Amino acid sequence: EEEKKDEKKEEEKNTEEKKDEKKEESKKDDKNATETKTVPDKPVIVKETLKLSTLHFGIPKIENNSPSKEKLAALKKVDDDKRETEKSRNNLESYVINMKVLLEEDELYRAASTEEELEKMQEALRAETDWLEEESWGETFVVFNARLAKIEDYCDPVTKRVDEMKARPSAIADLKQAFNLTEQFLQKIYNQTEELRYHTATELENLEKLMTSTKEWLETTTAAQDALPKNVDPVLKLEAMTTKRTALERDLYYLVRKPIPQWYKDKLKTLMDALKNSTKTEETTKTEEGKKTEEGKKNEEEEGKEEAKAEETAEGDKSEEVPVEAPGEEKTDEKPAEEKVEEKPAEETTSSEEQPKQESKDIEKEEL
Repeated sequence: EEEKKDEKKEEEKNTEEKKDEKKEESKKDDKNATETKTVPDKPVIVKETLKLSTLHFGIPKIENNSPSKEKLAALKKVDDDKRETEKSRNNLESYVINMKVLLEEDELYRAASTEEELEKMQEALRAETDWLEEESWGETFVVFNARLAKIEDYCDPVTKRVDEMKARPSAIADLKQAFNLTEQFLQKIYNQTEELRYHTATELENLEKLMTSTKEWLETTTAAQDALPKNVDPVLKLEAMTTKRTALERDLYYLVRKPIPQWYKDKLKTLMDALKNSTKTEETTKTEEGKKTEEGKKNEEEEGKEEAKAEETAEGDKSEEVPVEAPGEEKTDEKPAEEKVEEKPAEETTSSEEQPKQESKDIEKEEL
């Protein structure tokens, strides 16, 4: 028994020891968790100055570079001059070749130039081609540009005439289109009543005067231009037509885009309200007239039906009547059945005076 008691005591001690160990382990776990949760310290930045020294190897550094810059600028200028010289030479060659072809093949250029002008231009072009082929090597762009301006002075009068002849029809058409637009605008304004106009009379008169003056100028100048030959400087020029067209369109668009005044808007509003009211009254009168016409048609149809019924009843009464001939009397000319049918009684039933006659006829039938 004592041994058993000792064993129980030992078991109790062991269980207590195990409990204590578990408690210590849980405490250690709690400590580790708190240690992990703690925020670490911020890193400390330490700055230190570093001293550097440079050593140049190879080509030494140039302290004064202005001479090299001047050399580079001079080389660039040489390249630019060379490029400009080639460009101006190509311009001169292309102009000479094109003018030669035009003077030989294009009829407009030949018609727009006199014989003297044609000979001068051809001689100048031949001389220029000879110079380009033999003496132009080594010349600068300044010389090429000067020779191009000189040859253009010979050919400009003819080229301007040709340009005028080519562009004249379209310019005249544009000017006539401006005339049409102004006429349409003025016609639209004049069709309105004076109450509905917000353009002043002076504005309209000035526009009309400008249009008529430009029309007269165009007619006179076109007539003078048609009378001139093609190898003379034109009278009807593009510049004059464009200036006159722009002036007319400027005045026209000013009146078209003129802001509408408030009194005009109020007047239009009142007129529109009056039109709406008049249309409403017309619609109401039309609906009332339509109703009346429908009622009249219904009444006429009912009256026609009643008349047809009355005619049917009257025809039935006539068919029952049979004519009786007295003895010894001659037969009278009887009317055909169709005529009898056409004779319709005005009343629906026989009157009281005809009833005794019908009874006497029935008695005579019985005696026979």
